[in-house]
Amino acid sequence: MTEYARYEGQPYWSEKIGMNTGSSFVWLLVGIGIGAGAALLLTPSTGRELRSAIAHGYRRTINGVTRGTQQLRQHGSNLVSFTRRSGVSGS
Repeated sequence: MTEYARYEGQPYWSEKIGMNTGSSFVWLLVGIGIGAGAALLLTPSTGRELRSAIAHGYRRTINGVTRGTQQLRQHGSNLVSFTRRSGVSGS
């Protein structure tokens, strides 16, 4: 039997990729966790400073998201009032 005939008809991609994807994702998460832990341990600031910096970044992000959603709401209400004034219907 030739080497080619032995592997003919075997589903290579479906079995190999399915098994490796899950374990690769787990190892990626483990690596992220180890990297985050090492970064926290090796940081040159105190715990209080680090917590303050994290809280400041969190507040800044939340405020940015809030401003963005307010702008979207304002833009949406302007669009609705424009379509009502111009007589354009959605249907």
